[in-house]
Amino acid sequence: MRKVKVGLALGSGAARGWSHIGVINALQRLGIEVDLVAGCSIGSLVGAAYSCGKMSELERWVRSFSYWDVLRLMDLSWQRGGLLRGERVFNQFRTIMPLTDFTHCQMPFGAVATNLSTGREIWFTEGDLHLAVRASCSIPGLMAPVPHNGYWLVDGGVVNPVPVSLTRAMGADIVIAVDLQHDAHLMQQDLMPVNLHQEEADDEKLAWHKRLRGRLGRAAARKAFAAPTAMEIMTTSIQVLENRVKRTRMAGDPPDILIQPYCPQISTLDFHRADAAIAAGALAVEKKMDELLPLVRAAV
Repeated sequence: MRKVKVGLALGSGAARGWSHIGVINALQRLGIEVDLVAGCSIGSLVGAAYSCGKMSELERWVRSFSYWDVLRLMDLSWQRGGLLRGERVFNQFRTIMPLTDFTHCQMPFGAVATNLSTGREIWFTEGDLHLAVRASCSIPGLMAPVPHNGYWLVDGGVVNPVPVSLTRAMGADIVIAVDLQHDAHLMQQDLMPVNLHQEEADDEKLAWHKRLRGRLGRAAARKAFAAPTAMEIMTTSIQVLENRVKRTRMAGDPPDILIQPYCPQISTLDFHRADAAIAAGALAVEKKMDELLPLVRAAV
């Protein structure tokens, strides 16, 4: 007889979110039984499929994406609210996951969204399943917000990027959290010029930099320091904010096990790179094997 419940908290991270699939598959291969799941943003989409027994269908779908498939799913909108309407991708998701209500879930599931009017987080654990996922995934500025009960809802990552608190509130005694944003390389790191006058730079390093700069030439140098695009500015700014919120939230309510898939090569909208993301998720679980197995044995 089980003594405690194991909960899975799936964090935000856009295209890196397919790593959640790799994490879940690896946990299942280890024989780890998850009792409930909570998700934020892309984590809510994967979590909904997992809780409804539709993981294999979701995995086949996302592994089939090509670069052009992703572009075709992006329904540009010239209306206020977001660059994308989001209808194409979520209509397609409904064909993969046709279950429409939280009562159809095979295990308890929760999704986090943000009330744009009050700034408070909203926990969805009942009602319209697709509405909850759609609201949780609405990245501010990129995807149109979702109207609900007289308010506008946006991405849950604004207030709770890794929903450990919701997972515990749903009854989890042991929380396994998946953080997708820990390795986000901020744009300023790539834009900082090399300072050749640092006193601590040794002679060999200085000579290497001089040779490199000579080979790059003016054209390459201009390209390297080109101004970021509007999309890069928006997505990187959101990552900065989410990381700060995440660190604060998790400092006060840390998970029992923290899994952090490493896939810095996957950008915000690289949804066609599911194979790499799923592999990163599985590898991240392997690295936490020593922590996972004792806790699972204690939970049985």
